[in-house]
Amino acid sequence: MFEVGRRYRITTSDHDGTGYSSVTVAAWEAPLLKVERLGSYEIINTAAAQFVGAEPDDEAHRDAQAKAAKDIADGFSIKFLDKTP
Repeated sequence: MFEVGRRYRITTSDHDGTGYSSVTVAAWEAPLLKVERLGSYEIINTAAAQFVGAEPDDEAHRDAQAKAAKDIADGFSIKFLDKTP
């Protein structure tokens, strides 16, 4: 699920609400995720109720998202037929 060395945007939730952080994955051994942030390490239990989700947070992911959005938009494009005699 996680790629070591890749940046992710981690979403967590607790009694204070939802929080986000951008981290680099240092190690992944399900369900434990070791991440690096600001020169220190943190272990996140991805099976815990506080862990909401994660998505890649790097240029490759943003490019893939932009391409997918363009492909979807192109699929919905309206083409007008010229019906003049």
